[in-house]
Amino acid sequence: MSKIEIKYTATHEWAEIFDSRECTIGITERAQEIYSNVIFIELPSLGEFEQDEIMGGLETSDGRNFYIHAPISGEVYEVNTALEEDIDLLNRFPEGDGWICKLRIENPSEIEALLTLPEYEAYEEEELNEEEYLPETDFYENSEDY
Repeated sequence: MSKIEIKYTATHEWAEIFDSRECTIGITERAQEIYSNVIFIELPSLGEFEQDEIMGGLETSDGRNFYIHAPISGEVYEVNTALEEDIDLLNRFPEGDGWICKLRIENPSEIEALLTLPEYEAYEEEELNEEEYLPETDFYENSEDY
C-alpha cells in the first residue's frame, strides 16, 4: 500500500489516505493543543460510520468533552488500543503514534470534501477563535447520538 496524502476536516481530524481504499484517522496537533491534556478516549467501535458521524469522544483534564467525527464514510476495522493503556500517546503524538483508528473507505469521492493542509491552515487562521473552535459536548449524556 502506498501513502497518497493526508487530508483534514473542519472538526479537526486528519486522515492519512492510502490508495483511496483505506485511511488512518486521528485528531490534529492544533486540536490537541486546545484540548491540552486528554485524559480519556472513547475509541470508535468496529463497524460502519458515515462521513461526519460521531465515532467517539475525548475528555480533558479540566473536565471538557469533545466528539471525534468520521472524516469519511467507511468501516472501522482497527482501533489504537494502545491509547487505552497510554493516553499520553495522543497528547504527545496526535498525528503519529496517537492515531485513533483505521478505516476501509466506502466512497472515495468523499475524499474531495476534505481539506488539504494549506486549506486547513487557512480555515484555522481565518474562521475560528478558540471558543468556537471545538464546541464542547457532554458525550456521556449524548451517547445515544453515536
